[in-house]
Amino acid sequence: MKEIKAYIRAHRTDPVIDALAEVPARPGIAVVALKEVGHRAGGNDIRTVDMVKLEIDVPDAQADAVVEIVLAAARTGAGHPGDGKVYVSDVTTAIDIATGRVL
Repeated sequence: MKEIKAYIRAHRTDPVIDALAEVPARPGIAVVALKEVGHRAGGNDIRTVDMVKLEIDVPDAQADAVVEIVLAAARTGAGHPGDGKVYVSDVTTAIDIATGRVL
């Protein structure tokens, strides 16, 4: 199982979620609103940017496809340095709280 964390611009949240709704066996998505601190291109001034962290857990076989969907749907136009990042990690253990069953 893989955990995909995507830090994206807040206004791209709905397009990403809509695109992920088309994935067979739709993955669950946790959405966490946050502010990131960034620099403007070519300058030293610091500003905050409204971002969202999406946490998506998927079977290994779906990970590459889900990452590609997130990248395509989160990108603004031709791409912008502040569009965000995607991280993929292995999940070694997952336990269902209701049943105690290891997933």
